Amino acid sequence: MNSDDTMFAPPEKATNESVLQDAETLLRNGLTHHFIHLVPSILVILNKQRQVVYKNQRLMDLLGASSDQEVLGKRPGELFNCIHAFECANGCGTTEFCSECGAVKAILKSQQDQITVEMDCRITSTGGNAYDLRVWASPYNCEGKDYTVFSLVDIRHEKRRHALERIFFHDINNLLSVLAMASESIDLVTVPGEDAESIAIMKMISTKLSEEVIGYQKLLQAEDGQLKPELVPGVRALELVDELVRMAKKIRRGRVVVRVGKCDDFVMTTDRTLLYRVLHNMVKNAVEASSSHDVVLIRCTREGSSGVFSVHNHAFMPRSTQLQVFQRSFSTKGNGRGIGTYSMKLFGEEYLKGKVWFSTSEDKGTTFSVSVPLSPGGD
Repeated sequence: MNSDDTMFAPPEKATNESVLQDAETLLRNGLTHHFIHLVPSILVILNKQRQVVYKNQRLMDLLGASSDQEVLGKRPGELFNCIHAFECANGCGTTEFCSECGAVKAILKSQQDQITVEMDCRITSTGGNAYDLRVWASPYNCEGKDYTVFSLVDIRHEKRRHALERIFFHDINNLLSVLAMASESIDLVTVPGEDAESIAIMKMISTKLSEEVIGYQKLLQAEDGQLKPELVPGVRALELVDELVRMAKKIRRGRVVVRVGKCDDFVMTTDRTLLYRVLHNMVKNAVEASSSHDVVLIRCTREGSSGVFSVHNHAFMPRSTQLQVFQRSFSTKGNGRGIGTYSMKLFGEEYLKGKVWFSTSEDKGTTFSVSVPLSPGGD
């Protein structure tokens, strides 16, 4: 075989005898055999020539293979019948298209740098199937020979979810913009009192809905590690608290939400939207935990180089709830809830660089608090 006959990865392949010898070597390693079959994802071991010399049952199940001969000696693209794996005589990894393949790039980099590499990979099969995969390649030495542990998971659902989310947020934000502009224009017209009140409610609800959509969008970005805080100067604490009180009174009728008399009016450089989301969830949870006659209190104080916001209600939080309160999807209100307190912690600590905590007792009730720096440097 001509070693120059490739447009990307080395074309050489091991002989069938060498592949079987490697398979027997790895099979003798009982610990490897035990763990490789416990892994919930597809996992194979490749030789230096990127050929399968060991595999777990999950690969066999996916391919519908009944014997090792159907798998051993093949490269990843050949296993999945990649359309480019059969375009030249030297197979998977040797066409120009392969230079953009996450699978072969991860394997080569792992072999070269002796590190674990993670990449995404897209494969279109000769049968018309399209695979979105996340792959990991890691160096492995067994009985003096170098191999590559190669694993992969199907991320088609993740990719589709992200695509649908982008479309949804784009379309819903456009619709909300139209609704907001319409309510603004109607508000300029002289109308009877009852109609004016309805217009005011429509305007408030459209604003609230827009904030909810933005908040959810930012939560998804935060969980994916793609959120970039938008720090703006001049965020006034009392304006933020009073806005929360006004919104709570309009949305949560029958509940009393007030700002305590002794509050500090400090100014921050922070991401106002994220901070508002944290405080909004604190108020929302406090109201939902309260009886109709209870009063929810909001306080803001300056403590050194930080601003502290607290929301208090009279309910006591049981110990079992305290131990799980910041966990994602945990809720005392039933299935489909449990994002509020989780997002408080995520936004408040990971992105606002502050601290979120709570205190609760039977005689004093429950208080959730967030402390955030007044400026990015904490000065």
